[in-house]
Amino acid sequence: MRRLILSTALAAALVAPIPQHAGAQPAKGAPAALERARETMSNRFRDTKLTGDPDRDFAELLIASYEETLFLAKTQLDYGGDRQLRELAQKIQDEQQAKIDALKQWQVRSREAGYRPQPNQTPSGEGPLDRRAKGDPAQGQPETPPAEKAAPQPVPQATPSNAPLVAGTVKKVDDAAGKVTLDHETIPNIGMDAMTMAYKVQDPAMLKGLRPGERVRFSADRVNGSIAVTRIQKAK
Repeated sequence: MRRLILSTALAAALVAPIPQHAGAQPAKGAPAALERARETMSNRFRDTKLTGDPDRDFAELLIASYEETLFLAKTQLDYGGDRQLRELAQKIQDEQQAKIDALKQWQVRSREAGYRPQPNQTPSGEGPLDRRAKGDPAQGQPETPPAEKAAPQPVPQATPSNAPLVAGTVKKVDDAAGKVTLDHETIPNIGMDAMTMAYKVQDPAMLKGLRPGERVRFSADRVNGSIAVTRIQKAK
């Protein structure tokens, strides 16, 4: 009888549900943030939709790569304690954000109706490997002498005074680079969506007195082929 009781107890123990280990609980704090960073970085490339245009797809994937690194750097700044790694993370944030801003500016320019590539630029999708695959006879021919190349057409310059004022908030002022980072509304005259972006200022004197957190009204326009802030004033 005793043997039967022991056998029954052992069988019950074997089929009983095993309690969850404490490690199965959702991660919090730094482990949770790093897990989110890893998941974002592993999914971002996979979820990026390609257009088939090598230039546009390169820019989109490069932005994704920089933003992934930016996300990881922010996690280190939020939770990390090592001074050397925090300095590295801050450097990544500053440098990668500038590259992202430049790529997004190119994306905006490339969508404009009057966008023209640089003089003598190879059309998108007609790089060296494309021409070789098509058997282009011009592939092995020498480049046209500079004297025979068509002169670049002058780019019409917009009148900065005609650009509308839009609302924004100062996020960062970089006097050395002559730039101001603004969180702003849509800029209709250049087709720029509402976003946070660093802009060159047409006159470095515009940065005098600006402080992060201040609300401003500003104008941005295309100056010498690139986007620049042409006027800025503190909002009343």
